[in-house]
Amino acid sequence: MVIVVAIFSFALDYKINTIFPNAELEREEIKKMSCPEILQKDSSNRYWSSENREIGKAKAAGCSVPEESQSSGLSPYVEFCTPGGFAPVKKIENSTHIFNHDTCIWDLK
Repeated sequence: MVIVVAIFSFALDYKINTIFPNAELEREEIKKMSCPEILQKDSSNRYWSSENREIGKAKAAGCSVPEESQSSGLSPYVEFCTPGGFAPVKKIENSTHIFNHDTCIWDLK
C-alpha cells in the first residue's frame, strides 16, 4: 500500500508540476509557429498533451500546400466548381440541362 501511494503521489506531482505547465507553454508556441516550424513539429508527433496534438495537426493541415490540380477534361463549370461555394449570378444552362452550383452537377431542366 505504501509503495502504491508513493508511485501515485510521484505520478500526480509529475503531471501537475511538469506536464501541465509545459503543455501550456507549448500551446502558446504552437500559436506563434510559422508553417515550416509547425510542419516539422507535427512530423515528429511529440506533444505534451492530446489537446496540443489536435491544435498542431489542425494548424499543420492549414499549412499544407495544395497540389496543383490538373485538368480533368470536364466542362470548366464542373472542373472549377466547389459545392456550396461561390456561385455566379448568371445561370448556366442549355436547352435540356441546367448547371447546379450547389452540387456541381448538370441536371435536367
